Amino acid sequence: MQLARILFVIFFTCSSYAAKSDASLDHDFHFSRLALEWNSKTATWQGILRVFTDDLERGLSAANGNDLTWRLGDRREREGADLAIAEYVMAHWTGIAGPNSQTTLQWNYVGKEIDLDLSYIYIESNAIEAPLPLEITSNGFFELFDDQVNEVTFNLGGESRREWLSQESASVRIESIAP
Repeated sequence: MQLARILFVIFFTCSSYAAKSDASLDHDFHFSRLALEWNSKTATWQGILRVFTDDLERGLSAANGNDLTWRLGDRREREGADLAIAEYVMAHWTGIAGPNSQTTLQWNYVGKEIDLDLSYIYIESNAIEAPLPLEITSNGFFELFDDQVNEVTFNLGGESRREWLSQESASVRIESIAP
């Protein structure tokens, strides 16, 4: 009987700890940040997209139509994760450049870094004639969270501009960096 009590206490303690640990992975707000920097030498927009890793994994699963275990950043990361990330980013962070909105930005996936709960995704646009005007649509994770906000910052020639995009307004067109 004493052994049964000890096993129950150990099981209960471990179960409680595991439940608490899983809950701590969730976060109260849903946010991404895309920082775009104009590189005049290559005539490209270079970007760092920062997202919560668990949101990214949920988005990848939703895009694939099933609940997969991705293990991003883990030695057991799902095969094809980089391709899935590249496809998700290209589908949800889009852009059009040029005075007559003639050039669609084609993002080149450069790579990723996973830092536990944050993922950094590196992208670069195709070469374009001029950095502005530029229209960016950012609707990543909108399919998952009603309160998702996607920040986009534009850095060009020492000037910076920040825009907040949501489900109500997922696109922004900028003619100049000055607000």
